[in-house]
Amino acid sequence: MIVAFSLVVALSGLFWLTQLVFLLRAKHALLRVEELPRQPLDRYPMLSVVVPSKDEGATIEASTQLRLLDPYPALEIIVVNDRSSDSTGEVAERIAQTDKRVRVVHLTSLPEGWLGKVHAMQRGLEASRGEWVLFSDADVRISAPALSRIIEYAERDGVDHITVLPSCTARGLLLAPALGTFFRFLGSLTRLWQVSNPRSTTAFGAGAFNLVRRKTLERTEVLASLKMEIADDYALGVLLKRSGASQRVLVGGSSVALDFYPSAAAMVGALEKNGAAAPAFAMILGALALVGLDAGFLLGFMPVHPGLLLASIATYLLAATTQLLAARWLGLASWPALFPFVGVFLLAYAIARSAILCALRGGVRWRSTFYSTDVVRAGSRLGPRANVSSKRASGSFPASSASKDL
Repeated sequence: MIVAFSLVVALSGLFWLTQLVFLLRAKHALLRVEELPRQPLDRYPMLSVVVPSKDEGATIEASTQLRLLDPYPALEIIVVNDRSSDSTGEVAERIAQTDKRVRVVHLTSLPEGWLGKVHAMQRGLEASRGEWVLFSDADVRISAPALSRIIEYAERDGVDHITVLPSCTARGLLLAPALGTFFRFLGSLTRLWQVSNPRSTTAFGAGAFNLVRRKTLERTEVLASLKMEIADDYALGVLLKRSGASQRVLVGGSSVALDFYPSAAAMVGALEKNGAAAPAFAMILGALALVGLDAGFLLGFMPVHPGLLLASIATYLLAATTQLLAARWLGLASWPALFPFVGVFLLAYAIARSAILCALRGGVRWRSTFYSTDVVRAGSRLGPRANVSSKRASGSFPASSASKDL
């Protein structure tokens, strides 16, 4: 037993040490939006903000009005009301009547073979006119002058795709630790510092902020390739990288933020759509492995061996430091760093639950529509053989990082 416990504690310690090293590297490499230098352009290209919105009546007005405060001189906002059953459409139309920069596209049906959000993004793209297109969720708060700063940066550096990691607020004793753990994994294990390296296969995308040159989207026809991709935000980044697009990742800080979920139960429910990502057995096994690596050092606190206890105390201090670093860097709540092992249990439960429900139902329900497992997996473009058409594409490379669309 001592040997087994020692192995688990050692692996857990190594896992936390790896996360700390990777977090430090990412923190050093990634710029915060507010750190971008202001260098005015001779001409500002038109920017279209496409906002796919389904039942976002509670958030769409505040987020849209905040975006309109940005002094960007050539801005349009396309709100895509995707079959909403609440006041989303009415609120968006009211804003459009008072500001000509806002236009509303109303969708009343979903074509076969499309996921709702991706279809809304495509319809928003078709209605837009900008040289740059920003896909951003309806509950994201983008503060001025973030749009101006980021476009200046993209034009100056010749970047094709920029994604921003948002700062997130979370309420509740369970939700904050879970989101802290998720973003710690995201900030450390996905090797975000490699996204800007054209020789690396590492790619990334986030639904809060995916900014793309229109000519890049038109050349690759990437949205049409994502018709049935559940993790559409991350997949967009992967397919753009495969097409040869240059990419950057920024940290939102005080400029790009959102309230991720109203509760832990809402987060668990939202993750149900990820159940078709892999066979149920593999997902459950992966969830258990995460628990073992992230919280395995707790075994050393059992009265087994004094040396093991010291190792576990050292790992706890390492874990608390790593979680605190991730929280302060990414704009998350700091207090979960006192209990850095708690969040992984809720995440593992959500992953296992989504896998079991998908297996029992034969598919997943997302945005009020049911999709069978076979259909979802057949439409995935994240595998090593999947590709996207492009004049610059030289083949497909495997995704070397992964992110769940929380």
